Amino acid sequence: MKTQYNTHNAFTMIELVVVIVILGIVSSIGSEVIANVYKNYILQRATHRASLKTELAAQQIANMLSYRIPGTTLARNPNDLSDNRLVTDPTDKNDTTHVLLEWIGTDNDGFSAALPPPWNGFCDVAASSQTTIKTPGSKLTNADTILKKLSGSSSSIDPAIFFKRSGSVWKYSYDSSSSTIVEYEVLRSDGTGCLGMVTNDASCISTVSFTDDETLTFTGSAATSTNKVITEHYKLAWTAYAIRPITNSRGLFDLELYYNYQPWDGGNLNGGWPSTHSTIITNVSVFKFAESGNTFRFKICAQENIGEDYNITICKEKAVAL
Repeated sequence: MKTQYNTHNAFTMIELVVVIVILGIVSSIGSEVIANVYKNYILQRATHRASLKTELAAQQIANMLSYRIPGTTLARNPNDLSDNRLVTDPTDKNDTTHVLLEWIGTDNDGFSAALPPPWNGFCDVAASSQTTIKTPGSKLTNADTILKKLSGSSSSIDPAIFFKRSGSVWKYSYDSSSSTIVEYEVLRSDGTGCLGMVTNDASCISTVSFTDDETLTFTGSAATSTNKVITEHYKLAWTAYAIRPITNSRGLFDLELYYNYQPWDGGNLNGGWPSTHSTIITNVSVFKFAESGNTFRFKICAQENIGEDYNITICKEKAVAL
């Protein structure tokens, strides 16, 4: 008898070892490629996020500064609010003390809230006087409603706030917590530039109320002041603004925007921080600003963490002209 055996081809031990080595090499290369791809993704994502948030914050600040009133920009020491200077003053470029920015801005929100604008910024000089301003085409009742909404009723040009009736006689009662100002193209006859409010001198600021849709009436000390200069254009303002760097847990800064306070009524930062504020941007490493002529320049650098102790820093610079 013959016994038949079926034979099958198989891998030798050497072949198995070679295959295992090759697979190990391929897998190590593949894992390194995957790791590099993931690292690039994390880096690109952090760069995009840092760039986006820095650009948005810079654009928001630039928009607000574009409606600043000339001569009102201050640099303050946030640890000593009485230590301040005009941003236009010559100073050390490496100043790390006066890092808080403050200014008075015109009422652009109210101005652009309707068509035609509730207050149009045009003055009929011939029909105006040292006590009233005629502004044809305005709808000051609408302007008053908008200002109340924006300020939470803390500011207004409603005569019911400025005048209270007693019997049959109208008696004047000035409410300094609910005032609005008018700033003219020519106001500072003494050249002191008091609009910056470095001191408590508010002699160049005029508060107003309205008597009808097209008439503004000077109130408070402005009612008796005779040094006002009436021009064809005016600007209405109801709040100051401040950008304050606050140190966070990472040793960087968060920029806080403060608004809805009136320095011409003594409600400036020297009296304490306003309650109305919001965060503009977080994790800022640099916030610098300067002003020359009618051009305001500022720089923001923000960080984005990409893991462990590694960070991406993106900087944005903008120039804002009047």
